[in-house]
Amino acid sequence: MLAMPLSGCGKAVTFIANTGNPAFGLTIYVGGAGPIGNVGSLDVPAGLQDAGYHGAIEVFPWQGFTHAGDQMNLSRNRSKGVELSNKIRDYRRQYPNKKINIVALSAGTGIAAFALEYLPEDVKIDNGVFLACSMSSRYDLTRALRRMNGKLYVIYSDSDPILRNVVWYTGTVDRASPEDGIAGLRGFRLPDIKGPDTERQYAKVINVPWRIDFAGAGYDGGHIDCTSREFVRRYIGPIFVGNDESLVGREGRLADAPFTSRPAKPPKRSRARADSTESAEKLAAEPEGRPDARANRPRRGTRAAATSQDALAEEERPRRSERRSRRAEGESIPAGAEGPARREAPEDLPE
Repeated sequence: MLAMPLSGCGKAVTFIANTGNPAFGLTIYVGGAGPIGNVGSLDVPAGLQDAGYHGAIEVFPWQGFTHAGDQMNLSRNRSKGVELSNKIRDYRRQYPNKKINIVALSAGTGIAAFALEYLPEDVKIDNGVFLACSMSSRYDLTRALRRMNGKLYVIYSDSDPILRNVVWYTGTVDRASPEDGIAGLRGFRLPDIKGPDTERQYAKVINVPWRIDFAGAGYDGGHIDCTSREFVRRYIGPIFVGNDESLVGREGRLADAPFTSRPAKPPKRSRARADSTESAEKLAAEPEGRPDARANRPRRGTRAAATSQDALAEEERPRRSERRSRRAEGESIPAGAEGPARREAPEDLPE
């Protein structure tokens, strides 16, 4: 059964799509936020079938009236996660040995992660694919990953305009600061607080950065073009039929692990798509633990800035006293010994 979306003034979009045979497994697609958040509800099922997937494919409707509301209403989103977990449990009871997969887009990745957290430990899914994920890079996925037998593939693009220019300022769907990083821009990284099995569970996370061959399948590094039918056929569908090499390369060479530390960077307003590949390469070349200079730069008018100026003045005071003594004794001071003008303390600084 396939039903087209219904929308109108004052009405949320609803969409129910059932196709394929549940006796061969189940894949659930969770779209993004807002009235048009179900983008991909036709292309994702079609692309999976084109790739040879024969299981049931269902679209899970969860969207409300506005994009911002869906992105920011954490309590409602968690309740939708409970609904999705119940759907998974119902299928597992009926088909205890069949595979369950999830594909989620944007804010829908939060719904999917919450659903996994609400599953009992004896109910597990197999593989998951997160597209343009608007969750925090440091969100603790440990509990969710315990409910997975396979891998979580996180396909991200550092030129995604929605994540860079909207989510960076509204906050992530799990209501964390974007300063911690956004998974759809940089992939998932280990959380700051780790449990005894966190690293073992995070071995299931496969971060896949955008690369140029994706463009040939319709995915140019934007926010929703990752749901194009051809991209799903070439790179996502094969995962569910047992072969992820087209996505991650031989032995996973085209993916990166979540164990590296990559600082979040504020977005740039204008950015050419052609630079995305070069940026990804530069990002991969950064040494682990490299601090972001902007994070340590004191802002004007803040206590940190005042403290920095006080420290500078303390550092400059003995230098000024030495220069005065040398002048009084008639010594010449070489050019540049005064130090940069911008670093000198104010002339009225008390001795």
